[in-house]
Amino acid sequence: MKILSQRLSSLTFTTIVLVMLLVWLTWGILMAGSSATMNPFGAMNSRLVREWLMDSEGGPGLLKFWFGGLCVMMALLGANLVFCSWNKILRIMRVKFSGPKLLMLVVHMVFGLVALGHFGSFMLGYRYEKVVLAEGQSFSFGNGHGLKLEQVRFVDDPAILKKSPRYLTGNEFHYRRNFADILLSREGTEVSRDRISILRPARHGGVQITLARFAPLKSMKGSGKRGSPRAVFIISRNPVLSAFLVAYGVMIVGMSIYLAMTWRKSVLNTNT
Repeated sequence: MKILSQRLSSLTFTTIVLVMLLVWLTWGILMAGSSATMNPFGAMNSRLVREWLMDSEGGPGLLKFWFGGLCVMMALLGANLVFCSWNKILRIMRVKFSGPKLLMLVVHMVFGLVALGHFGSFMLGYRYEKVVLAEGQSFSFGNGHGLKLEQVRFVDDPAILKKSPRYLTGNEFHYRRNFADILLSREGTEVSRDRISILRPARHGGVQITLARFAPLKSMKGSGKRGSPRAVFIISRNPVLSAFLVAYGVMIVGMSIYLAMTWRKSVLNTNT
């Protein structure tokens, strides 16, 4: 057991897993850009991974094999994190305590929480993509919630909606001037009214409503107000989002403080 613990905490093991992870992610990037697997990748990203894995028609077996391998490598990094923290940091602190070592231990632990937060975002809550609504239309989703699109304001030329968002310029599409007024309800009772635009979502009680884009006019069949494009929403709920953001911020601050402490110590040793 001692030998296994030492090997799992070694820098060699860390390097091997990181190299394997880099190769695995490169393979994923190539598959995401391939015409054969581009759409299955998009389907995976548009749903919770939990639902995607349980769906027998969720995607090709090769893609699920890739995701499974990614989870295995992250688990190996997690084991390396635990054993490294125990063998390399706690034991050193028992011999000679120091602030930088304690801080690095905290950063290691918070990094583990960040990784768990990523995994939780794949498995918990819900996510609805491509919810297309015209003015006056509603959409019902988890826990008795309902989303109603009350009004759309679109001040730009509707012809630009036929272009890919990546080719739009700031003069063609005004992100802040184009918006949607929405009403969020639960079991028929109004919860909130919000005005949202692209890059400015609405959040309430863990539910996030994101305005993804506006639909082209040619798709406006049965629209309540002629001339107003429909809005495309993403509705999601991630119960671990707040904890994840806090842990991520703590990790960044901790790493910054650690670098400042070790850099200062290194400068002082050089001067002396």
